[in-house]
Amino acid sequence: MVELTQHFTDANQDHLSVQLVDYGILSVSGEDADSFLQGQLTCDLRKLGQDNCLYGAHCDQTGKAFSIFWLYRENDSVFLVMHRSAIEGSLAQLKKFGVFSKVIIEDVSNDWNIAGVFGSKAASVAAEFDGRVIQVGTSPDQYLLLSQQPISTDYPQPYWDALEIERVRPQLTSENIQAFVPQMMNLQAWDGISFDKGCYIGQETIARMKYLGKQKRALFRLSGKVTAQVTAGTQLEKAIGENWRRAGTVIMAVNRTDTQVDLLAVLPSDINTDTAIRVRDDDASLLEIHSLPYQLG
Repeated sequence: MVELTQHFTDANQDHLSVQLVDYGILSVSGEDADSFLQGQLTCDLRKLGQDNCLYGAHCDQTGKAFSIFWLYRENDSVFLVMHRSAIEGSLAQLKKFGVFSKVIIEDVSNDWNIAGVFGSKAASVAAEFDGRVIQVGTSPDQYLLLSQQPISTDYPQPYWDALEIERVRPQLTSENIQAFVPQMMNLQAWDGISFDKGCYIGQETIARMKYLGKQKRALFRLSGKVTAQVTAGTQLEKAIGENWRRAGTVIMAVNRTDTQVDLLAVLPSDINTDTAIRVRDDDASLLEIHSLPYQLG
């Protein structure tokens, strides 16, 4: 158990560096790389330059996500940074369609070391890093660091995950692959879905959810007490009178102590934030739903 304070930074720390051992990288190269990925991913490859990154999802034909990733470009190759456990599904799907294009698709996770840095002085640390630097989101306080050499860091993966949970920005793991449409995980709030780029795999379902008002679920942050560790895929229940009924599924979780958890879960989009939530099979648990830090489009 990695003990985390309720606030993962304190007043004496202006940045934290974190080893991201749970992340891996897919590489797509070749003369058709951009056009191929444009037809596979939810984000718009036309917006990807050499100095920025895109957030997005890779979906099946029903619009259910295989993975969520950070996309960046290095010369003539495009790289997808995602949770290692999601790589297998995305790799197989991309290779299935890649036979029709001039592309090379590879899992290059073992070629790279991945770390993260965040905090008020993160930009200064990132500027001095000898390797690839990717700013995460629009705020200059969080960066991915990539190098083929070992990267010295101070903290383990849960500190990064705690920040992502606080910002309600998910990563998808194997427990929930092909279970949720991207809007159910709030990717539209992070510009992870382009609604005007044209057709791509899963686009019909994603567009229908936006334009026909079919979205019944969304991602929320919850925290509270538990008696056992919570992991991705754990089921949650909501109080209805004196009874408990299924509420949703955990996407990410950080067990801050043996009895305190912070997590992201897909719940009914119209759920009242005052609703009592517990972990299924943990009758002593009790979780609070937090208000979202952004507006859902």
